[in-house]
Amino acid sequence: MDRDLNLFKTFEDDPKDRKRRFLRGLNSLLGCQSLEGLENKDVLLKEHIELYEHERILALRERLANTYCLEFTKEELVKLLASDMTTGEFTEKYCPVIYRDRGNVDLNTLIGSSMVKIEGGLAVDLSKMDNMPKYGLNGREWCDVAEGPCSCGAWHH
Repeated sequence: MDRDLNLFKTFEDDPKDRKRRFLRGLNSLLGCQSLEGLENKDVLLKEHIELYEHERILALRERLANTYCLEFTKEELVKLLASDMTTGEFTEKYCPVIYRDRGNVDLNTLIGSSMVKIEGGLAVDLSKMDNMPKYGLNGREWCDVAEGPCSCGAWHH
């Protein structure tokens, strides 16, 4: 039981649980599958992608852009991989960036961004909602809001 509780205390300065969820999502994007792997902030970015793996670097670049709205050039990613940066360090640096740049999206904002015109009015396009940028991973579900009720099943603050 103590081990399980420690998994949720990955970052001491994370009262809103934002960094832990971002870390879990990052580790998932890198290919970690186990709970221990998702929660591990000591994973080296280069453990999963070698500097010479052009296709995998570009795929990671695309996943970071589509999931977190973090834009990197291939050269910037190669530099991060070569620097021995861990997923925890990446999280410390870039988690605040997505909250600053995207703001505190709530369910109303998410719904408003997912509206489409139909005959006679407007409707929520669920596929559009599912494709909106994420904030992290809670359990095995992606978080699509920063505050309020979330599709992951939690209520974020």
